[in-house]
Amino acid sequence: MISKTLMKQTVKANIPLALIITAIQALCLVLIASTGQPVKITGQIFYSLLPGVLTSIYIIITGNKLLAAQVDKGSMAYILSTPVKRSKVALTQAVFFIGSLFVMSLITAATHIIPTAILNGSVSSSEWVDIIKFNFGLFLLALAYSGICFLASSIFNLSKNAIAVGGGIVGAFLLLSMMSMFGENFHFVKNFTITTLYNVNTIASGSSDYIWQFAVLAGIGLITYFSGIKIFSTRDLPL
Repeated sequence: MISKTLMKQTVKANIPLALIITAIQALCLVLIASTGQPVKITGQIFYSLLPGVLTSIYIIITGNKLLAAQVDKGSMAYILSTPVKRSKVALTQAVFFIGSLFVMSLITAATHIIPTAILNGSVSSSEWVDIIKFNFGLFLLALAYSGICFLASSIFNLSKNAIAVGGGIVGAFLLLSMMSMFGENFHFVKNFTITTLYNVNTIASGSSDYIWQFAVLAGIGLITYFSGIKIFSTRDLPL
């Protein structure tokens, strides 16, 4: 279903940035978790903004490189000159993108668990649940963001256009989310960003509202990825 050769090339080209972003997130989380505060508190402090911003940097850069940049530079012509279908190329890139984000979320979760266990002697079952929910929600937000960038990368032949649209939409969502934090006058803008669907306060409160919010994020991610694969597989390419 996927091209192993292309997957190896994609991992080699993109894994350094993923490691840098993950390392920065892990360091920040270790510092916050080492304060000894309960998981719900450290989770609300850390997951409210920082991972979304850092992960978005990886998503915008990598999303562009997976398809649009290769069409723009002409390297896609070489890839498609081998007996590999366009649908297989797009699926391979999508699998890498989603897989890398999932692994980054797993590492972040482990980074939250380990210092908590060292400081407290153990991690309670409720804390395990909270950490899993925080990081699964973060992954679903990243899935939605990356799906938007992947879709843009599959539509445009030029990197600048893919970044302008995909990166512009994700950047706008983040900006609106940050604006909503600056007092009541800007609180309404949260209704115009999907970032609001990952609400760490709702997760920490024990409310079940996060379930439908997670479902919407997953739906956005799946629809944009499937659409991107379909569009790239059928549209005309300047090869």
